[in-house]
Amino acid sequence: MMSDLHFDPMADPKLVNRLAAAEPGQWRAVLESSDDTSLGQYGRDSNWMLLRSALRQMAETLPNPVFVIVSGDFLAHSFRRTFDAAASDHSDAAYRVFVRKTMQFLAQQLRQSFPAAPILPALGNNDDVCGDYQLQPGGPFLADVLPILHTLLGGDATGIDQNWTSYGNYRIAVGGVRVLSANTNFFSIHYRNACGSPSDADPGRATLAWLETELAAAGQAQEPVWLVYHIPPGIDGYATFRQGACPDSMIPMWDQTYSEAFYALLRRYADIVVASIAGHTHMDDFRMIGDTNGRYAFALITPAVSPIFGQNPAFRTMAYNSAGSLLDQTTYDLTNLPEATASGGATPAWQVEYTFTQQWGLPRVDLPSLARLYSLTEAAAEERERWHTLFPVSSQAYWPQLSSGGGSGEQAVRAFHCASGNVSMLGYRQCYCGSDR
Repeated sequence: MMSDLHFDPMADPKLVNRLAAAEPGQWRAVLESSDDTSLGQYGRDSNWMLLRSALRQMAETLPNPVFVIVSGDFLAHSFRRTFDAAASDHSDAAYRVFVRKTMQFLAQQLRQSFPAAPILPALGNNDDVCGDYQLQPGGPFLADVLPILHTLLGGDATGIDQNWTSYGNYRIAVGGVRVLSANTNFFSIHYRNACGSPSDADPGRATLAWLETELAAAGQAQEPVWLVYHIPPGIDGYATFRQGACPDSMIPMWDQTYSEAFYALLRRYADIVVASIAGHTHMDDFRMIGDTNGRYAFALITPAVSPIFGQNPAFRTMAYNSAGSLLDQTTYDLTNLPEATASGGATPAWQVEYTFTQQWGLPRVDLPSLARLYSLTEAAAEERERWHTLFPVSSQAYWPQLSSGGGSGEQAVRAFHCASGNVSMLGYRQCYCGSDR
């Protein structure tokens, strides 16, 4: 599992015109002709050297996975602005071609790293030609990526074209589970169909309708389901923390209309939805989904490859059984990014950061275990400090830079911890602000 690659082929602006003129199969040679051979730095998205190092380590760690999940955000932040500043031809047509070539190049590198495995992507909020949180339903990006999607998924990806080109959703059976990749970017409070038409159908409602149909079919077949998507449900702990110790309003990830309908589906199909896999936050985190009547689902959040928010670049492996239940996960991280980036830098040191069952003494990765973990990190200072370390993938840079922007470190930890256990606005407020608020 990997997430938030945020690949920036324009990290060396001098190469952009050459890349624009070249075919994707030639990009690697162009990128490796750069004078900059560093792995980048905290606060920046993934350059080619970092992404190359990460993919090499992934393939070495688990060369023959049953399948690979990439939970969104292939493209770097501010992709259009960077392109416009560096490319001689920065017309809309030239930009569309450059984005398509970037996606083709990424697909080629993923396929070379894992030649036999189905590679299952979800789209992130940065993945479109229109702009951030502005994926156009039925638009040019979805059409351009369709053949790329077939390359990634492999030979079993039949019957996906219409759902993909309309809304970026698809279903695939792989490794004994039914995977539903749902485009939760449409659920975001930030989403705007800026390049579409006012007469377009609501893509969020359309995605929920598709998901309901797919879950009903899986329920009838009694097949275990994994949901794969980019933006997780619940509260945006980072945005809420930035508002202050106890702001007047909590900032949700999704529009409440969509989140309530999504939760209702998870409650109805709790017996077959065995896991949800998300990304977006860049951190090693999870969400427990439920209400006053109890929790009934969870989402694992895969940490990012891109170190733009200060966490260590990371990926993870997962073990699961024939019922689709998650047995364990191991997270790997790049432990020496500053040293590997320095002049004459050290060899990149990718290491096992932790294995879930060993780290927490819990039997498997499931809802009861995550509930126990949440309680442990709430009640015990030692366990909370361990979680505090693993959340930014053991980065020494993360918490100091977060606190320097305003607010205490303790307040930041509270903001993120409360988000793990409380997806409702009321539950989060009570956790973050105290019962008196």
